[in-house]
Amino acid sequence: MLSSVQDEPGEDDVLFIRLRLLGDIIFTIPSIELFKRRFPRTRLHYVVEERFAEIAGIIPGIDHIITVPVRRSLKDILAFRGQIKGLGINTVIDFHSGPGSAVLTLASGATRRIGYRTPNRNWAYNRLVSRRSSAYPAHSVFNQARLLEKIGIAIDVLPPLPVIDARAFPLSSPVAAVQDIQPKVVVHLGAGNRFRDWGMENFSALIQHLSARRIPVFLIGANGEEMARAAILAKIAHVHDFSGPLSSREMLALIASAAVYVGADSGPLHVASLTATPLVALYGPNLAEISGPWRREQVEIIQLEMACRPCSQRKCKYDTIHCMRQINVERVYEAVSKFIK
Repeated sequence: MLSSVQDEPGEDDVLFIRLRLLGDIIFTIPSIELFKRRFPRTRLHYVVEERFAEIAGIIPGIDHIITVPVRRSLKDILAFRGQIKGLGINTVIDFHSGPGSAVLTLASGATRRIGYRTPNRNWAYNRLVSRRSSAYPAHSVFNQARLLEKIGIAIDVLPPLPVIDARAFPLSSPVAAVQDIQPKVVVHLGAGNRFRDWGMENFSALIQHLSARRIPVFLIGANGEEMARAAILAKIAHVHDFSGPLSSREMLALIASAAVYVGADSGPLHVASLTATPLVALYGPNLAEISGPWRREQVEIIQLEMACRPCSQRKCKYDTIHCMRQINVERVYEAVSKFIK
């Protein structure tokens, strides 16, 4: 049921909060588009942690980005309150609804504070939405969009993600120099955590297959383990090590110029969803039906049917993470090959 007209913000500025992570921020894009369709003249402010300001900066529809530190002192919270008061914001939608974002929502002083019904955090909101919809499994994009119903926005049809044109982005020399190499495959060697990791042996076997066909492979990954893997795998012929701190724009441009992207459930996969590049996505403890790429075309989801999926990703009853490590290399290679012209 939609809220009453009195709950609509009209032309007053509105604040969205989604502090992190890459994928979760990207999952709010359909909500941003729906909001802008319904209230095209309303200025939309968006709060993220400082480390995610760049990805927020490429999202269409956001008028103003407000950044906050990862660790926030009382001084930071009071400064945030003053900033929001100064902007005259009366409607805040907390897409995060974690402890930190709940504090920011309450501190905003907004008269409409919308968030998920969550134990020990309901005090922050005066308009609550159940954390899960009655239809399970429901995709995170849908779950986040449900918050918009509290300001009178229908969510019957959710828009797809836009394709972001990366051609105008300023790029570092290494990324700019490889834009025209075709066909190339971009492989993300990491995952959100160890429970989503496909494993070095599997990545190595896949890359060996591609190398045998002289297909250029570009490796990305930002943390120490991913960079160590890339350094080893880059010794294989036709493999290029692009691991390390790529900016979101550079990552997007590299993936946009590829024939295929391969990766597990992680932030870079959802960045890749903002391109037209075909995706081969590997899912283990999470269900793709809930957190898969928000697009239907040019996507191959590979996940195993196991009774223990989905899980909490705190421990595994197997010696290795079977739902990920037993995804067959040949199956992934066939999926990649399907997209290479």
